[in-house]
Amino acid sequence: MTDQRISPVLLPMCTAIDSLFVKAVGPFGTFLAEQGREEWLSQGKRMRPADVESYIQLLAKHVTNSERKATFISDSRRCITLLRI
Repeated sequence: MTDQRISPVLLPMCTAIDSLFVKAVGPFGTFLAEQGREEWLSQGKRMRPADVESYIQLLAKHVTNSERKATFISDSRRCITLLRI
């Protein structure tokens, strides 16, 4: 069953961002991303690519290294741009 709280168009973006997040924080990032996704979706429906920015910011809170955080945010924003095309 598909989750009606998120547009199917956004799912590949979020999946790519989750992978970048795990790369930034390590294996525990998988658990944090799952928890973050649920928290993000509990705040309302996500239908536009612009909605993904708040997901990036939510996950970025868990990246303690400032250089890794900046890279994660930058690469994640690139996912939104690339997957919109």
